[in-house]
Amino acid sequence: MTNELTLSVVIPNHNYADYVGIAIKSALDIRWPSVEVIVVDDGSTDNSLEVIKAYADKITIISQANAGQMPSCVNGFRRCTGDVVIFLDSDDALHPDIMTEIAAAWSDAASKFQFQMRTVDAKGNPTGSILPQYYAHPTPQDIHTWVTTTGVYPTPPGSGSAYPRSVVERIFGFESDFVDRAPDSYLIAAAPVYGDVITIPKPLVDYRVHGLNHGAHLHLDDSRFAREVDLTRRRHKFFTEVASSAGMSVDTGALNRNLLYLCLRAASYSLRPDIHPIAGDSAKQIASATFRALAFPQGFSQAQRTSLLVWMFLALFGPRALRRSVVSWRYVPTARPQWMKQALSLLRVVKKAPAAA
Repeated sequence: MTNELTLSVVIPNHNYADYVGIAIKSALDIRWPSVEVIVVDDGSTDNSLEVIKAYADKITIISQANAGQMPSCVNGFRRCTGDVVIFLDSDDALHPDIMTEIAAAWSDAASKFQFQMRTVDAKGNPTGSILPQYYAHPTPQDIHTWVTTTGVYPTPPGSGSAYPRSVVERIFGFESDFVDRAPDSYLIAAAPVYGDVITIPKPLVDYRVHGLNHGAHLHLDDSRFAREVDLTRRRHKFFTEVASSAGMSVDTGALNRNLLYLCLRAASYSLRPDIHPIAGDSAKQIASATFRALAFPQGFSQAQRTSLLVWMFLALFGPRALRRSVVSWRYVPTARPQWMKQALSLLRVVKKAPAAA
C-alpha cells in the first residue's frame, strides 16, 4: 500500500548555516504520515550545528569530522530506515506535497522518481526558471532508449530525485574506480540501469542559486568547464560499467552523442583551450559530433535543438570577443539580456516556472 511507504530525507551540510534550517523545516513540513529527517553535519566551522540542534527533538543529527558530501550521504543513508530516500542539499527546500506525488506515481519497477525544481535566489525568491525543461513528458521507455544510445537523459540535480532504498544500496555498493564528491553523480548515472525512471513534471523542490553552489553558475568561471568535461567522461565510464554488470547494452559512441557533454566540451575548448582535457580536440570535431548527435533523441524539443545548434556555432566560430558572452548566456541564465529571455520564452526554448500555489 503506497500510503504505508516511509520516507527518509538525508541532509548533508557543510557551512550552510544560512540555509540548513530552511532545508530541515521543509522536510519536517512534508505532508505524509511517516517521514524521518537525518542531518549530517560534515565538520562545519560556522554556526550550522547551532541551527541544526534547534530541531534536535524532531530529527536525527550526525556530527562528523569533515569528510565530504559523498561520505556524508553514505553515513546518513546507513542510519536511515525509509522505503524511499531523498538526499536533500542543505541549501535547497522540498515542497510539502512531494511524497504525495511520489506515492501517486508509485511503481514497484521504479528505480528513481524525478521532479522539476523551481530556481530561487539566495533569499528564496523565485527567479522564474524551472529545471529540467520538459515540453514532452518522458516515459521510462524513452529514458531507457536515450541512455543506451546517448548515455544521457533529462534529469534534475541531486535534490530533485527520490530513490527506493534497495536501489541506493545497489548503487552505493557498486565497486568502481570512479570517485566524485557528489552522490548524484552515482545515483543519477546508474538509476536507469536498475529500473524505470519515473518523471513527475511539476516543481516539487526549490533549487537555490546563491553563488557558492557546486552545480549552479551565478558567475562564469572559465576554468570550470575543463573539470566538468573530465567529470562527465568519468561518470559515463561508471555508467557503462554498471550497465555492463547488469546486462544492459550501451552504444559505443554514446558519449559523443550527448548534447549536454558536447556543450561543455565546446565551452571548455572555446574559453580555455590551454587546459582543455581532450588532446587534439578541435572546433571542427566538436561541431561535427554535434551535427551527428542532433539525430539522436535525448529529451530536447525541436526548438531547443535548433537553439543549441546556433549556440554551438557562435561559441566555437563566433568572434572571439563574443564567445565568453555566448557561453555565459547558456550557463548563467541571470546574465541573459532581457530581449533574449523574451525570445527564448516566445520560441518555447525556455519555459517559465508556474506561479506558486
